[in-house]
Amino acid sequence: MIGVFVKPKYLVFMRNVMKYLGIMSVSLACAGPLFATSVQPFASVTVVQQSVVTVKGQVVDEKGEPIIGANVIVEGTTNGMITNLEGNFSLQCPVGSTLKTSYIGYLARTVKVTGNMNALKITLKEDTETLDEVVVVGYGTMKKSDLTGSVASVNAEEMMKRNPVNLGQGLQGAAAGVSVIRSSGDPEGGFSIRIRGVATVNGSADPLYVVDGVQVGTSIDFLNPNDVESIEILKDASATAIYGTRGANGVIMITTKNGGKGKAKVNFSANYALQFNSNKIDVADADLFASAVRSAVKNDGIAMTNLAYGEDYIGRLNSIDWQDEMSRTALQQNYNLSASGGSENTQANLSLGYLNNQGIVIESNFKRLTARANITHKVKDFLHVGLNLNYAHSEKMGGGNLRNYAQAIPTMDYVEDGVFYSMPIVLPDGTWGHYKKEGNGDVNKGADNLVAAARTADSINKWDRLLASAFLQLDLYKGLTFKTIASYNYYTRGYNGYTAYNDRTFGTQDRKDSFSLNQSQSTSLGLEAFLNYDWSNEHHRVSAMAGFSTSDTNGAWLNSSANDFPADNIRQISLTNDPSSKQTDGGLDLKTRFLSYFGRLTYTLNDRYIVTATVRRDGSSNFGAGNRYGTFPSASVAWRLSEERFIKDLELFSNLKLRAGWGQTGNAGNGTNLSIAQLSSANAMYWFFNGSSVINGAGIAQQKEIDTNLKWETNEQTNIGIDFAFMNNELSFSADYFIRDAKDLLLYRQIRPSTGFANVYTNAGHIRNSGFEFTAAWNKSFSDWNIGIRLNGSTLKNEAIEVGDPIFSKSGSAQDGDNWDNHSITQNGYPVGSYYGWKVEGIFRTQAEIDEMNRLAVEKGVESGVYQDKTTQPGDYKFVDLNGDGQITDADRTVIGNGYPKFTYGMNLTASWKNFDFSMNLYGVAGMDILSYSSARLTSVYAPDGGYQNVLKEYINNAWSSSNTGAKYPRITKTDYNKNMRVSDAYIQKGDYLKISNIQIGYTFPKNVLKPVKMENARVFASVDNVCTISSYNKFGDPEVGDSNVLYSGFDGGRYPFPMSVTFGLSVQF
Repeated sequence: MIGVFVKPKYLVFMRNVMKYLGIMSVSLACAGPLFATSVQPFASVTVVQQSVVTVKGQVVDEKGEPIIGANVIVEGTTNGMITNLEGNFSLQCPVGSTLKTSYIGYLARTVKVTGNMNALKITLKEDTETLDEVVVVGYGTMKKSDLTGSVASVNAEEMMKRNPVNLGQGLQGAAAGVSVIRSSGDPEGGFSIRIRGVATVNGSADPLYVVDGVQVGTSIDFLNPNDVESIEILKDASATAIYGTRGANGVIMITTKNGGKGKAKVNFSANYALQFNSNKIDVADADLFASAVRSAVKNDGIAMTNLAYGEDYIGRLNSIDWQDEMSRTALQQNYNLSASGGSENTQANLSLGYLNNQGIVIESNFKRLTARANITHKVKDFLHVGLNLNYAHSEKMGGGNLRNYAQAIPTMDYVEDGVFYSMPIVLPDGTWGHYKKEGNGDVNKGADNLVAAARTADSINKWDRLLASAFLQLDLYKGLTFKTIASYNYYTRGYNGYTAYNDRTFGTQDRKDSFSLNQSQSTSLGLEAFLNYDWSNEHHRVSAMAGFSTSDTNGAWLNSSANDFPADNIRQISLTNDPSSKQTDGGLDLKTRFLSYFGRLTYTLNDRYIVTATVRRDGSSNFGAGNRYGTFPSASVAWRLSEERFIKDLELFSNLKLRAGWGQTGNAGNGTNLSIAQLSSANAMYWFFNGSSVINGAGIAQQKEIDTNLKWETNEQTNIGIDFAFMNNELSFSADYFIRDAKDLLLYRQIRPSTGFANVYTNAGHIRNSGFEFTAAWNKSFSDWNIGIRLNGSTLKNEAIEVGDPIFSKSGSAQDGDNWDNHSITQNGYPVGSYYGWKVEGIFRTQAEIDEMNRLAVEKGVESGVYQDKTTQPGDYKFVDLNGDGQITDADRTVIGNGYPKFTYGMNLTASWKNFDFSMNLYGVAGMDILSYSSARLTSVYAPDGGYQNVLKEYINNAWSSSNTGAKYPRITKTDYNKNMRVSDAYIQKGDYLKISNIQIGYTFPKNVLKPVKMENARVFASVDNVCTISSYNKFGDPEVGDSNVLYSGFDGGRYPFPMSVTFGLSVQF
């Protein structure tokens, strides 16, 4: 074999010469000599003789399925062939040559020929950046190359390697600009999703979910992730405007798995996971806690109520680790069975799924049963019909809060009448151990044996969800189709909770048993119909769509409860011994109707210049007759520079596209009948003078002031972006900058008292989100290896431009401590839900420092003559007098931070070698501040109800004392008269973290091994989830904090711990 080698200096010149001579790529490799060219001035010619060998093999996809028609060629030659129906090929190639395999939609792969190769298996990896890839958009599909808006695609197969219980876990860190907020690590795995920030202060910020073309609202917990075929996330208004008011917070398009033509295929998978509590909070044991109590008693000058904490009992206390007692190693089981197949005219996909997640907190559990049917049928060549059914039944029991377990007093021992009582969790007679009941000032009112409380409570939540849809599609004319979708969406939720009689707790002895029952349901009927038209010629391509949509939602709810029943475990309200304890409430108040018209037009010139315009007109029953309809347009353009000759000549980019878009979406606000003046008899008392006395009588009055000009909120977004790729899409990059303005927000504004009302619901707000986001990917195939890296990141700036009067968070269970009400504020010039509290200047080291501040207070005319509190002592926090009036009051509260990270990122690593595969997922945030109520509770032995609570070992060892005046933490106190634990920047903690969320290793069995047992495919895997979290916040709990309420962004009030799990799984196909 002969090869001619030349240096690269004149490569371009020689290539052009060869082009004109018609011999640019000459090879007779399989039939004779191979000529390879490279240029070298005045080069000598080297003759190399190479042997020819036979290479036989099969080309398959990542699932092991043969790829028919793949192109296999000796690189640099014309010698090649395409694979047959079994994906097989056979070629004669020179030793040392490179075999290149390619197929549309897959990354090309090269293999070095080293000798006779009779059983070569070449696995091609799907090319997620392929320009001809079709993505789902509103009311249709579109080639990825034609997209003008910001749309992120999530690979469902890669998502499933994260072992997600729900869709939120699968999307965590998977797409730029998409934040998944996990409020709890409980077995249900609850989550909220934010796309490009928040644009509300009193409503939902969750996106719209669209499943198989049906809008299902802002909850997707009924969907089994195993049923998902593809996910597209529409982020900017030019992409979401087609959904109008429903798309204000972004849209997540989900396509479930369809049936295929050919013989039936049955798939079964089973996953088993062992789960652990991987992040215990390092709190004091009984003896160390008792020493903290002694310090508090000394510092406060008070008596010790429970003498068991005294020095006489050092080493005798029964220490209870409540975190260990309340947690367990839990088993999660996940089974999925599906069957798909069909004839030329009818295809079907049927699936069943069952999840049983035991939960790492005792008495907690989540179960879910899902069933799905997807059937399509070609009635005629021009007529297609289909049916989709999705059903889910879920049950959830128990819950928990890791911080509550950590701060529980670590011993129940006590001294009473001079007798020491050692209290285990269960007494020798089988009854429950308890804290001291009488005269106890050392535990909070109602403090209980946590294990007993969990074991004797019995509560369960049940959900049922049915989503049914049917479609009809008519091919009316060449390029013209009509489609209509009718849908039925039913949801019901029930809760019943029973708490047994309890005589264990201090302050609430002989607490009666109680039972509560809650029930709610909603039904939604929808109908959508639209026309799609596609036309193209050599230079022009036009796609048009127009249609209408209508929906009608009705709902009802009922709550009822009572106490004190004649026997244990009675669950009938009417049987209560105390009729006065009965409470019942309910309503039928969820009537909402929408009517919409929409259209989209896309024009493409020469595959280079693309223009898309959409418009939607929505009508809602929430507004008055004059403002019921809103019109929401969008427009976007794209320029595919990679199709321009001056870019092609560079031979650098395989894709280069610029995008720009603008659009509007709407929002109907939070509630129903917003513009109707409703009447009520509640508090409607009329007073009369009868000549001798004043009497009153009940009446009916207007319930609230109404703004008759109430109208839609408007979300306006501008987006510019760039997409580019190199090396035949092996390396790709996409970046976007956006500005999102939410205007005419529906808010309560204060009005003149003379109206008889305190406020009115009106259009009065403006919130802005802006940021930068990017996605980068690298995929490479060589020899038996496939390697992929995908990285995404985003920044976000949130600002309330105009909201009128400041809006505060309300008090509630999340902030159960002193002076933590209104811990967040939304006001002009700051992010929504900014942290609101006092600033700390340090710790008073000496009494002289306190005296000096009190002297200045007197000089400024403070009547009490006190800067903070008359009981302030050395070791207490020194708060900043921001308004300069000489004293610390509520007027000194200010914005002390916010819960929006400066940078959010995610990374996915994949690799495969022969039959082995590997994946790892990471995500995290940087520049994040957490308002940590958990850290406040864990660094103060003072509990809000007046007793003690356990604290970090670090706090006890680093608290201020007369011998440690330079300490990190304030003094140990039970009374906390200085209110050291009030909301302040002392409890703003650095929340940056990097979380390795999943590592998985899998093995796919070779076809020749499976053939005797009649299996098509089989794979086993092992994975670890929630592997580790790198963060300085870990000592207070997991730094992944948040809440579905936007006013609680970045707030940590404690929650169910996120478990680490080790999973083993198997999937087979017959």
